[in-house]
Amino acid sequence: MQSGLYSDFAWSHNQVSANGCNQVFLLIEWRCGVLGPKLPAKASRQVLADQVQLHLQLGERVRLGRMYGCEGDMLNDRNLSLSLGTLSEGKVRRLVLDLSVGPRPSGVYPIVTMLWTYLDVIKQKMVLQPSRTIPLQFSNSTALIKRNADPRVEKALKLLQNPMIVEQARQEMQRGKLAEGEAIITRRADEMLLYAARLEDADYLKEAEALYRLSNLYLDTYRKFRSRIAKRQGLKTYSDASH
Repeated sequence: MQSGLYSDFAWSHNQVSANGCNQVFLLIEWRCGVLGPKLPAKASRQVLADQVQLHLQLGERVRLGRMYGCEGDMLNDRNLSLSLGTLSEGKVRRLVLDLSVGPRPSGVYPIVTMLWTYLDVIKQKMVLQPSRTIPLQFSNSTALIKRNADPRVEKALKLLQNPMIVEQARQEMQRGKLAEGEAIITRRADEMLLYAARLEDADYLKEAEALYRLSNLYLDTYRKFRSRIAKRQGLKTYSDASH
């Protein structure tokens, strides 16, 4: 019996303009399962893959903007390596790449080549999967302008952007700008709530509720922190004056 890592991908747009530089988002999902007899229910959440790494090679005239859901090291202009930790059975993880692709004649072109490596925890053996190239179609059709992004990719991108927004708010509060930090989080929570209502999506609702709670927690924490600092400064001033 051994574990298997399975991956899938989706473009925010399956076709892009052949005439100009395009911003396109690539959603990559991965999960782990067992090849052979099914694990007992009590062990179904055990770690099956460790030291998961995704190695990416960008195609010609492809540039990476930001990564959402992970951090990685650029080895050079076209190659990067992402360390993605462990993976349990039944757990699906996601990341989104923000890519800029240059113009080219109409047709299908390779954009990203992926290669996964991981430690099979059951076998205690490193696994190197065959590389996989992800293509993208370029077209001169004017109808591309009016197309909406793939909703699954759009949703993953929005949810994966939230930790960065929360960190931005935390930094504002840490600098003493409590109102500004609170506004950043609550504005994002309001957006998630709007998507939840418009799309009837429980994931957006869950995210909105988590952001509202986090906003209150941060605000309470940094208010108490500022209060303690103020008291210490007051005591110091009083001590200096008494001497």
